[in-house]
Amino acid sequence: MKNYIKSLFTPEALRQLAKVGLVGVVNTVVSFVLFNVLLIVLGGTKTIDEGFNWEQFWSIALSFLIATFVSYILNRRWTFRLSEPGELRRETANFVAINVVAWIVTQAVVGGADWVWGPLTRAEQNVFYLLAALLIIVPKFAGYRDVVFRNAIDRRTAAINALEEVEPVATS
Repeated sequence: MKNYIKSLFTPEALRQLAKVGLVGVVNTVVSFVLFNVLLIVLGGTKTIDEGFNWEQFWSIALSFLIATFVSYILNRRWTFRLSEPGELRRETANFVAINVVAWIVTQAVVGGADWVWGPLTRAEQNVFYLLAALLIIVPKFAGYRDVVFRNAIDRRTAAINALEEVEPVATS
């Protein structure tokens, strides 16, 4: 376990984590904009007496779904620099599974705050949405690197290593 934790903080992993973070910023902006537009359209501020806040629930769900699609494309192409087709079904299923867990955490954080402290204002909804985004960034990175894109990363590394072995070493 100690070696695994260390593997998250190698220079390459830190570069990838920074890129996942930047993709996360882009996705958070996309998600926040959609979340707030959907709250306005659906009317997502309710009092506790009005029952479960389905509008808030669906605003989170739809914004998360669209941001997950954007995240998949950006992480595959930019963060992990993968352009070959790969194992699309397996990657997509694992990516969606990781993001479903992240979505559940986000729903729990925002919905839990709404339940504990009564109807949240729009600003409070956004604060708890951001808190959830911060809570899930490192676990999502580990999942993307070690579950979703692992096979493609290993294939790329093997190809690079094979090229390095084949190229003749220049001598003087």
